[in-house]
Parts: sequence; C-alpha cells; structure tokens
Amino acid sequence: MARFLFVSIPASGHVNPTLPIVQALVARGHAVGYATGPNMEKTVGPLVTQFFPVGPDASPAAIQKWWPDMGRLRGARRLNFMIREVMFPFAQSVASEVLDVSASFQPDVLIFDAFTHPASIVADTHGLPWATTTVVPGLLDTKRAHPYGLGLPYPPNGLQRLATPLLRWLFQAVVRRHDRQFNGIRAQFDLPPIRNSYLTSTISPNLVLALVPQEFEYPRKAWPPTVHFVGPALWDRPGDYTMPAWLEALPSERPLVYATIGTVQSVYQSTFFGTLFAAARDLDADVVVTTGGNLSDLPAPPDNVWVERYVPNSVIIPKASIVLHHGGASSTMGALLHGKPAVVTPFADDQPDNAQRLRWLGAGTTVDPYKVSSAALRAAIETALTSDAMRARATALGQTLQQYDAGGTGAALLEKLAETGAPVLRAASRST
Repeated sequence: MARFLFVSIPASGHVNPTLPIVQALVARGHAVGYATGPNMEKTVGPLVTQFFPVGPDASPAAIQKWWPDMGRLRGARRLNFMIREVMFPFAQSVASEVLDVSASFQPDVLIFDAFTHPASIVADTHGLPWATTTVVPGLLDTKRAHPYGLGLPYPPNGLQRLATPLLRWLFQAVVRRHDRQFNGIRAQFDLPPIRNSYLTSTISPNLVLALVPQEFEYPRKAWPPTVHFVGPALWDRPGDYTMPAWLEALPSERPLVYATIGTVQSVYQSTFFGTLFAAARDLDADVVVTTGGNLSDLPAPPDNVWVERYVPNSVIIPKASIVLHHGGASSTMGALLHGKPAVVTPFADDQPDNAQRLRWLGAGTTVDPYKVSSAALRAAIETALTSDAMRARATALGQTLQQYDAGGTGAALLEKLAETGAPVLRAASRST
C-alpha cells in the first residue's frame, strides 16, 4: 500500500472537495496524511491516518481580524492583496513545517491544493511525485481560455475574442509582479527562481485533478494531458448533523428557496442579508438562509425566512426548489448535482466565472450583489422559481453529474502516480 500526503490552505472550500478522494484512498487500504490549519482538524482528523496542524488558525473570526478590509477589495486590488498579504505569506510561514511533516510521514505522493503555494518548494526539495487538486481549472493557461476572475460571458463575441488574449496577458502581468516575493521565499530553501509563480508554483507536471465535471468548463483547445476532470467532489459532514424540527416541519405545498453566500463572504458581506430578507418578504415561498457567522449581527428576518448558521448542502439542497448562492465551488456543484436552478450573487475570486458558466449552461441567472435592490433580487428569485427551461436544464445536468465518481476516480489516478512516479496522461489527450 502507498502513502499519500495532502496539503491545503485551511479553508473548507479547498479542503472539503478533497475529502471524497481521501476517504476512497483510506478505504483502499492506503495511509493518508493531511497537513492544513488547526481549524480544520475536527473536520479532517477523523478521516485520515494522521492529521498535521500547520500554520496559524484560519477560522472566519481569525480571518476577519487579520484582514478586516479584504471584503471591500475588488478586481486587481483584491488579487494583488490576496497574493501579497495572504497566499505568499502563508507559503512562507508553513513551507518549513510541511517539509518536516513530509520527512516524518514519508509519503510516496504529495497532493497540493491549487492555492497552496508551498507546493513547488516542498516538491522541489524532496523530489517526490506530486499532484494538484483544483476547483478552479479555469486558472490553467490554455488556448481560448478566459482570464480568471472577470466573469466574461461565453461564447465571446468578435470583440471579446480579440480582447481575450490581451486580457489574459494583462492578468499574467499583474500576478508576475509578485514573482520577486515568491522567489525570495524559494531562495530561503536554496531553490532557483520560477516565472509566473502565482500560476505555476502549484500546478503539478505529473497530475492535475480537476474537482469539477468537464461539462462545467467552456470548450477550449489544448487542455494539458495531465489534467483529469474527475467530477464534482462534495463533502459536508451530514453524518453528525441533526436536522432542526422546524426544517422537517416546513410545509411542502410552497416552494423552498435555500440561500447561502458561504462562510467567508458571510463575514465580510453581512449587509447583503438585509437585501435578501427584504427580497424574501411577501415572497410566496419559504426561505432557509445559512450564515456561517454570528446570527446576532443580522436584522430580524420576515416570518417566511428561517436562519441557521449551517445546514449541510446534502440535506437542504434536495429539499429546495432553487438555490441562491454566491458562486463558490461547493455551492455551485451542490446545486448542479441535485439539478436545482440557481440565482448567483458573485462577490469575488472565482465566483463571477462560476456565475457565467451557470448562465451559459442555462441552469441559473446572476445578479450583482453590490448593486442589486431587494425588488430586483426578488424578481430574479421568482424567475428561477417559475422558469420551466431553467429547471429542465438543471435537472438534465444533475443527471449527467451523478454519473461521476470523483472520490474513486481521483484515488485510482493517485494510485497510478504512486505506482509509476511518472506523469499520468489522459487516454486521449485531445480536448475540445
């Protein structure tokens, strides 16, 4: 049996999608270690052979304390801040710890999340075969790829087709400015500099596990042959969850709207809940809202709105008629997997891209959460509730996505990497 070590930034949106693969590997008899922040130990620890807390606590409360103004940043300012103040400092603070963990655990294969930038430092130091897991394959640089994070519509019109290469070059120019910072970290470990470090330092030359279905990605040429779309990888701990009595007792004669903007966005964008509550008032539906944060910070909800810190997606989404979400990877995949139309309120990062993909697929609509009025938000909800075409498209996509087995497929590919130590190529490397 082989030994696998997963390493990820301590955020549930990056850790949780890897857990179906972790569970599949353990079920096959392999030893699995996991190195991430101590705030993830309760979630990850029971599933693995050995848990390694590395770096600081990164709970939502800690994040808000460290970076109180991050939620106000958008566009290039946010991207630069994330690289300079969050991603690369995390890499510097935990690289030595992960090297020590690797030396202690003695893995045959390393697996890094695509936003975990100690990857190249640890892999280059130990010389081990390694893999990347990603919920954002759109970051990969291939022909006909839209620039990350702009939420550009697809298919592009003539002007957009001409502008896309320029926009992608500008995006790369923005992130390339941070090469000096990252290469300074690599120099501390006697490693040579690399170019485009934000984009390349986490992408394995051996194997990339895209934790989304290929149907979710825009058609493009020349996906790298090491990229494998294993399908939606979802995990949300439903086993130890007790459904509140009010949720079980909700009347079934009215539609149910499930609304979430994720844990991190709930911390920074709590004012959105006021708009949401106003939109839900007098709506002919029951609305379940999860906040992930302090319920006392919110205004009083209308009578048809129930508020909880957390309800597992696997529990609430099957009950819902539609899902209003922020476009985070887990919420997006959860709604698609269960065939539910979506109203997407994308705030930042990969969320605008996910929102546009849902529009392109015909399975959702999107609104600007920074500008939308309660009346416009209510209209978007009502459209999603009544659109036969959107519901039919979401249902068809859900049936397609249920044919994937992300955990089993990902585990089999990692086993092959452990066996050969060589790049794991798709059977047919051509891609649309």
